[in-house]
Amino acid sequence: MAGQDLYQVVSTGRTLHAKEAGAVTRDIAKLFSVPEAQARRLLLKGWVIKDSLASSQALEYRAKLHKIGLRAEVCPAGKFDNQQLIAKIKVAQRRKANAAEKIPTSTASRDASKAGTAREQEVEKPLSVSNTKGSVAPPLDSEKIKPQATEPEANEKRPLFGNRKAQLATMGWRVLFGLLPALTVPTIFIGLAALCLYAAGALLWQTPLAVWQGELTGGTLLISLGGAAVFIFLLLLVALPYFCFPREMRPRPGEVPLKQADNKDLLPLLEQLSSATKLPRVQGLIVSPDARIYCEPRFSEVMRQQLRLNLGLASVASLSGRDTLALVARSLGLYQGKLNGLLAWLVLDGVRRLELMQWALENDRSVLYRSGEPGPLKSLHQLLATCGHFLLPLIERLENLHRIVTRGSARYLECRADLWAADLIGSGAFAEFAGSWHRLVHADLMVAETAREASAVGQCFENIPAAVAWTLNNLDEETSNTIELAMAQASDPWDVFEAADLQRIEVVQKRNISGRLQRELGCTELFADFPKLASEVSGEAGASDCQVVENRRLLCASREAEEALQILDVYFNRLPPLNLLPLCRPATQEMQAMDLQASINWLRSKLIELRELREQRESTRQLMVSVQLGAALIRAKVRIEPQEYSLNSASLAAAQEASALKRSELEEIERQLQKIYSVFYQRLCLALVAMPARERQQARGMLSQLAAYDALATHLERLAGYSTSLSVFSRRLSPGLAERELVQKYLALSARELDATFATVESSELLKAQGLDSALCIKAKREPLQQLPQRHQEALAVVHTMESRCNYVSTVILERYQIQLAALLQRCLHREGQLEVNPLRLLQAV
Repeated sequence: MAGQDLYQVVSTGRTLHAKEAGAVTRDIAKLFSVPEAQARRLLLKGWVIKDSLASSQALEYRAKLHKIGLRAEVCPAGKFDNQQLIAKIKVAQRRKANAAEKIPTSTASRDASKAGTAREQEVEKPLSVSNTKGSVAPPLDSEKIKPQATEPEANEKRPLFGNRKAQLATMGWRVLFGLLPALTVPTIFIGLAALCLYAAGALLWQTPLAVWQGELTGGTLLISLGGAAVFIFLLLLVALPYFCFPREMRPRPGEVPLKQADNKDLLPLLEQLSSATKLPRVQGLIVSPDARIYCEPRFSEVMRQQLRLNLGLASVASLSGRDTLALVARSLGLYQGKLNGLLAWLVLDGVRRLELMQWALENDRSVLYRSGEPGPLKSLHQLLATCGHFLLPLIERLENLHRIVTRGSARYLECRADLWAADLIGSGAFAEFAGSWHRLVHADLMVAETAREASAVGQCFENIPAAVAWTLNNLDEETSNTIELAMAQASDPWDVFEAADLQRIEVVQKRNISGRLQRELGCTELFADFPKLASEVSGEAGASDCQVVENRRLLCASREAEEALQILDVYFNRLPPLNLLPLCRPATQEMQAMDLQASINWLRSKLIELRELREQRESTRQLMVSVQLGAALIRAKVRIEPQEYSLNSASLAAAQEASALKRSELEEIERQLQKIYSVFYQRLCLALVAMPARERQQARGMLSQLAAYDALATHLERLAGYSTSLSVFSRRLSPGLAERELVQKYLALSARELDATFATVESSELLKAQGLDSALCIKAKREPLQQLPQRHQEALAVVHTMESRCNYVSTVILERYQIQLAALLQRCLHREGQLEVNPLRLLQAV
């Protein structure tokens, strides 16, 4: 196989559905048969889990990892290297060890340490979620912020910011040398625009010139007008989008200007910050519910040194006031000084413009259609949009060129921004600040993922900033350690949202900058009513048809579900049924004759086989779905790459034969699983028979409630198949939507199956008595089937939404089922303990 056909499965360092890292680690250890200490490595961002795989194999591995809760990506082989990551981790560990050995000797260091201890003690006081981690400061007056009552009396009259001069100086020669490379890509577009205008003007001039000379002919007129039209078309297609696409074209839900009524003391504080540090002034504030704090100024704003600041309220709710101000100072520091600001604008805005062009062309936008309908020029717009798809590789190459020529400048700007943050909090506190920043980014991503999944079923967060703060405060120790190790990964200098890596931390610490900030403050008190503002902004971020629900309903896993999973792990030796437990005893009389202890002993001998069968079942099901889709696409006369669908050729007969083979393999695996799990059911029945009469009657009632779920077994299997199919479509949806009819068919089948599932639930009194109808989202079944949109991105969103709806319904049903099953199995385990039977021991490593 050619090298370019090989792939690797790489960990993103994140879990799915807010699943705890500890549970994911245990599942990884079980899946790969490794100790948990070794399994923790797979939670490192950039860790290569499996290398040199074919496309289908890599997708199978990713599906397995997603199922146990670990988010992984498929990348070309050789892109990531574990040895480099291990080396960076060792460097980080040595740096920490060296830092721990250093003992402050100067009086200033001792004083700073004492002050830091006092602040830490104050921070440890309990606060509500809506407050920051630091202490809450009272309102600002025009000159300074009043200190807290708990501060020492001697510090009460100290200003918030120190009066010393900034310890950063603009490196003029460095900036000047960086300006020329940063102008490379803009010059290309300017040159192209000038060439098109010149050529069009020269061709148009041929007509009046020919009239003047008396040589006007039809051919001259045709060449003049036709040639000018071609160059004007190129101008509209290639050159003008770089300059004319507004940043507002790309929707940013939830971003709203801060009203004067919502501002209390924030603007005076930012004015003090600018006066004390000579940073650019903040002339306008835009608030959003996420955790991003950044500036995207225009050229005129950079030259005036007056910027608009985008303030993520999740940062205000989650971080201490000191760290929040450090992020603000870092964002403003990128553009401090006209010369330095010009370089930052060219370097960062160049990437932003090219990325905006890519997004616009992918979404069928043009200079004639940026926000509203193109009107009378609709045909020209459609031609521009169609040709724009062919420009995407060119735009990507131009972005790569821009990154190559501006890499040094981007690193310089990144370092300078970090130093501005250190100028506020001090070099000694920068490592702690970077750690908080990394955890904040992780929490923000988790909440964003949860919000996306909730949106698919018509729900949205009540208060996103509070959700991010809760997630950050409830990160378990294992996840926090993993995030800390992920800091070894080098950051992208063009991405202003990426937290500082270890190399950047080391550079800042070497500068030994003393902090300007004199004391702590709370940023939530700088707003008139922060919780109300956060809720309003969160409402703006959600879709208009989404139902606002409490944060805990979206963030917190059910306590009953957590306890149920623990009971299932014990009863099934960490190998619970993949869907519903078959409520039927073994087929042979010999196996039916086994008593309780004999049944457990037989199951113990089948544990290794059971685990292998479960793995084979998942991989075979994935392959079967992929092959079936490949066969369907071939039947629909859609051109495909056979390897992407686990096929050897594009022959319909071969595809149908492979599909039938995989289906028979899956049926055989399911028969073997049925045989083993039927003995688990026999074990349950034997324990139930051995119960006292009153308890046995209650257990039989619980068993009848479980039997009601059998009506949903077929629906769950179909929903899982449709979800997998839609996932494959979402990964391989062609820009031209050649598979439109087939995708629309699967969307219709999924919607029909969802309606059938809800109808089954509503027709069962036993299921409704257990609350399953209320647990399912009503909006998810009432939404009409959408026709697949014409644009690629919009079509992709529809496919993702239907996939999420199928997953949501299956998850809710299985969670309710597992809670009921665990309640019954708890009684069975208790009875088995009373009978003193030998338990089904857990496998340590198989």
